[in-house]
Amino acid sequence: MKFTFKNLYKINVQPLILLVFLIGLVGCSGSAKRSASPFFLENVAKISGKFSVYISDKELVNNSIIESEDCESWQIQIELDKAYRESIKNIIHRMFDNVEFTTRELNEDELASSEIIAQIIFKNHKANAIFNVKDNTANYNITIKTDLNVKSHIRSINNSVSSNKSWDKNLYLNCTANEGAYKSIQGAIENLMSEIHEKIYVSINSIKK
Repeated sequence: MKFTFKNLYKINVQPLILLVFLIGLVGCSGSAKRSASPFFLENVAKISGKFSVYISDKELVNNSIIESEDCESWQIQIELDKAYRESIKNIIHRMFDNVEFTTRELNEDELASSEIIAQIIFKNHKANAIFNVKDNTANYNITIKTDLNVKSHIRSINNSVSSNKSWDKNLYLNCTANEGAYKSIQGAIENLMSEIHEKIYVSINSIKK
């Protein structure tokens, strides 16, 4: 190959660009959040009496739709289930002094023959997220939902609780996708726990009347 400054540029600069790109990619993946964090509500109401809680063992999966070819899918694949369950259990343990967790829903006869005032049931939980990039602006939007039912042997109160959070970023860079998804998910979990706390309190007060 004939030696020229142009060839020298190709030999030295192109590998350097590739090296910088790879270092950036490793840096992104190394600092990425892989799972959500539990949220512990500050002010929790106290309720007396014996209660039961059932949380469906169906995993809360983050069903993500990617509407951009610019995003690496691993950046927005953030695990939710553990943070969701720990956040709920923290609320329950702080709201009730006398509570037991069961592996199934109790029927009316079981509730009537026990000293349990009511059973709190969490089921049909799901999460749906969409990520897209348009005109160099990124948007991540997530909705988390769960059915929250409170039942005694006399009556049942069925609630559907949901929380939505979104994130927008101008001058989008790939590394920020994970940050935006994590912030949105944390915000959605925080709002969901506040809604859950309120629905439990209102529903139990209605049942105890």
